Amino acid sequence: MPTKPIVVADEMLPDDAHDADAPMTAQQADILRALCESAGEPFDGGLTQAAAHERIELLREQVNDAQNL
Repeated sequence: MPTKPIVVADEMLPDDAHDADAPMTAQQADILRALCESAGEPFDGGLTQAAAHERIELLREQVNDAQNL
C-alpha cells in the first residue's frame, strides 16, 4: 500500500540574521518532527531557526525522493 505524502506548510525563516540563531519556532518544530518521523530520523528539538530550516529542507528532499520510488 503506498504511503500517503506528507504535506507541511512552508515555514518562514526570519529575515533578521539575529533571529536565525534563536531557538526554532514552534511551527518549525512541528514540521521537523513530522519529517523526522517519516524519514525514520531522530528529532532534535534544540536546533536554531537557521539549523532547523536547513534540516527541514534536507528531510523534505529525502522524503520526496523516497516517495517517488
